[in-house]
Amino acid sequence: MIKLLVIDDESAIRRTLEPHLTSSGFQVRSTATLSEGEKIWRSFQPDIILLDIKLPDGDGLQFLADAQKKKLAGLVIVITGNTDMEHAIEAMRRGAYDYLQKPLDIDQLDALLVRARNSIQQKPEEVQTIEEQEEFVPGRITGHSQAVLNLHKQIGLAARSYANVLIRGESGVGKELVAKSIHRYSGYTGSFVAVNCSAIVATLAESELFGHEKGSFTGADSVKIGQLEFAKDGTIFLDEIGDLSLDLQVKLLRMLQEREFKRVGGTKTIPLEARVIAATHRDLEAMVKTGDFREDLYFRLQVLEIKAPPLRERVEDIPLLITALLNKINLETHRQVTKVPDQLIRQLQQYHWPGNVRELQNRLISAVIRSPGEVLEMPPPSAESEITQAVEAEWDRPLLEVEKAHIQRVLQRVDGHFGRACEILGISRPTLRKKISDYDLKVTFNDE
Repeated sequence: MIKLLVIDDESAIRRTLEPHLTSSGFQVRSTATLSEGEKIWRSFQPDIILLDIKLPDGDGLQFLADAQKKKLAGLVIVITGNTDMEHAIEAMRRGAYDYLQKPLDIDQLDALLVRARNSIQQKPEEVQTIEEQEEFVPGRITGHSQAVLNLHKQIGLAARSYANVLIRGESGVGKELVAKSIHRYSGYTGSFVAVNCSAIVATLAESELFGHEKGSFTGADSVKIGQLEFAKDGTIFLDEIGDLSLDLQVKLLRMLQEREFKRVGGTKTIPLEARVIAATHRDLEAMVKTGDFREDLYFRLQVLEIKAPPLRERVEDIPLLITALLNKINLETHRQVTKVPDQLIRQLQQYHWPGNVRELQNRLISAVIRSPGEVLEMPPPSAESEITQAVEAEWDRPLLEVEKAHIQRVLQRVDGHFGRACEILGISRPTLRKKISDYDLKVTFNDE
């Protein structure tokens, strides 16, 4: 049975909450002071603590911070009648699981407790504990799938030559990682220099790539070494090459043909010593047909072509990616989110991932920040996407019909897991039972 401690000096709240929480299946203890609360916390060892801020013998937020330092275990939900929004910031910053304002909305509290209880009751066999040895190594492509193996073979072939390389792939697949791998295994002694062609201001793009001489244009107060020259005998990586202007494409083509260039406003010829690797998510063939990309430059860049696979084509790598990324994120955020529910992993493998590995990383960062304990709490993106599409398709239907269909979809998505359905819908168990009865929904529950 889940243990719950209420620390609040309002006797009316304690009298209201104790029977309600007991009837909801919690083992409940309560007190009106922080000093007594700490004693009960240590002896009772509650799983969840409802903590008021203003108490007779001290400040609840400071008490929360001290409890974190003393490593008192439990998920803390701060409750307060204070309307100062800065308290919410401080509560979450100091490690609170959530923050509720008084007067308490019982349905809102119940839904929150359902989420907390699900996190606590996660069975060991239903979660995967990430392995610390699976580190996120900058410049290394994570994965053991056939798609990643084929990619490494292509990298090896590219690394044994000096030819220009064009890396194709959707946004977020890690095209720069591919370029860094080619550079590393080629054994070049020079630097790896990355230039994002889509981020360069058009008027400064030529100067950024080739450099400029002092006085060559207004504002050129000194000599500037361009990225091509800076790379020397290393690698110059031109990311999003499809975004270069036609004027600059001509100059880049001439440089590749002659293996030399001049700074803007300069007369001295500088040899191109760096290897050139370009990348794009665009359809360059289509751009050639429309005249937006030079065909001769396209063929000059495409001596070797490598396609970086999208994440949806290597979903078997997702558990390994999650492990590596969580180790990196935990280190950067000083967190210890080390357990991932098996059901969540399966849901992530079913998602289309339009943003690829970058999207996975961003979602994991958000989830780690929001997860209160060791278990990763993350809404399945596939459910979000399908629900959003369904809502957009039902804008002209009566509200009751939409609600009925939405509840049915959620119940199907969570495989009849009652608690998870309550969490997603944001309603209490009694409310969900009533709606199931009112709408005559057919469902088999897995956690009742």
